[in-house]
Amino acid sequence: MIQNAKNKVLLIGWDAADWQVITPLVDAGKMPNMKRFLEQGVMGNLATLYPVLSPMLWTSIATGKRAYKHGIHGFVEPDPQTGTVRPISNLGRKTKAIWNILNQEGKRSNVVGWWPSYPVEPINGVMVSNHYQEAPPHLGKPWIMRPGTVHPERLIDPLSDLRIHPQELEPEQLLPFVPKAAEIDQEKDKRLYSIAKIIAECSSIHAAATGLMQLEPWDFMAVYYDAIDHFGHGFMRYHPPRSPWISEEDFDLYKDVIESAYRFHDMMLGTYMNLAGEDTTIIICSDHGFHPDRLRPQHIPNEPAGPAEEHRPFGIVAMKVPNIKQDGVIFGANLLDITPTILSLYGLPVGRDMDGKPLVSAWKDEVAIDYIDSWEQQEGDAGMHPPNLRVDSVDSQAALEQLVELGYIEELDENVEVQVANTIRELRYNLARSYIGANRHR
Repeated sequence: MIQNAKNKVLLIGWDAADWQVITPLVDAGKMPNMKRFLEQGVMGNLATLYPVLSPMLWTSIATGKRAYKHGIHGFVEPDPQTGTVRPISNLGRKTKAIWNILNQEGKRSNVVGWWPSYPVEPINGVMVSNHYQEAPPHLGKPWIMRPGTVHPERLIDPLSDLRIHPQELEPEQLLPFVPKAAEIDQEKDKRLYSIAKIIAECSSIHAAATGLMQLEPWDFMAVYYDAIDHFGHGFMRYHPPRSPWISEEDFDLYKDVIESAYRFHDMMLGTYMNLAGEDTTIIICSDHGFHPDRLRPQHIPNEPAGPAEEHRPFGIVAMKVPNIKQDGVIFGANLLDITPTILSLYGLPVGRDMDGKPLVSAWKDEVAIDYIDSWEQQEGDAGMHPPNLRVDSVDSQAALEQLVELGYIEELDENVEVQVANTIRELRYNLARSYIGANRHR
């Protein structure tokens, strides 16, 4: 056992966060909360898996298993109810996530925005799905919380009130990201609105998570932010130094976006550190990095999930834990190690069928790790969906359109049969790459 199980664990996911951006900002005094965090804990690179697709990776982070074991293989999936396709759900996940294991051990978990977490699972605690923050196009139209977005249902109304619509933001709230916003012709240039959309969605997740931290009891919390990844795909091309193919005008307008995105996350981290207290273990991780330098690609490949070409194979991990090394470095970590590490923090055994390992090198003292053959065979209420569950696919179109806009999936074919066939083909392709990543070519 590494620490007393009464202590809490907070897992914060920053999609695409990269030390190559963070370290210069910390050194320049522009991320003071991260600086304080690192001085009290440990940090390291976190190797990603292939294919570098976020729903697959964040499910691996939450399960400690590769995609061919956990069952999530892409951004979209066939919908057995309608015969069409829908954004990826957690219904295809075949293994227990860390919050399901903790549920069996009598612990309460709050999970906010994890990708994918729709429809929400009936865990002992609170789950807010990854569709919670998605706003309708126009302010004033009904913003209905569709079924499967929040568990328990008693929190639907209070959490609805915490969401922020992009059109509710004041102009001065955008100025740190784009100081010359007033010079932009928004009829021709829609990039400013995309920034507002990312900020609003990120702020909605933050409001829900910090509210639940204070108002709902918990032993474990997991919060996922996609903002750095979305900012990266939209604006990393303008990040200094200017690439030759970027115009001076665009560079002058949007060169501050990436730095401001990280500084915004640093302010949110400060809030978490203050709310969590000194006895709470905090882990920050990302599923991959994002090229911020001359390795940025000029063109995105015309293939499924082509924007992943902008990703770096190393994300981040940083931990602040009681009895941890101060200002230390972790070597050899990959994203499969997160769940085994959390299990060890609670004094629980690691599944031998998990593909990761506890990051024991971070602790001052040598520790013994317990093992179990598999958590899948352990009986008890894991707070998972029944096998026959089907979800209402109403309103999935907006989520699909966002995936198309980000370039993660192609424009859907009007022919439904072609849609489904293309989706199945891509899922099988990603599954094959997961097997290859584990050297299971046969």
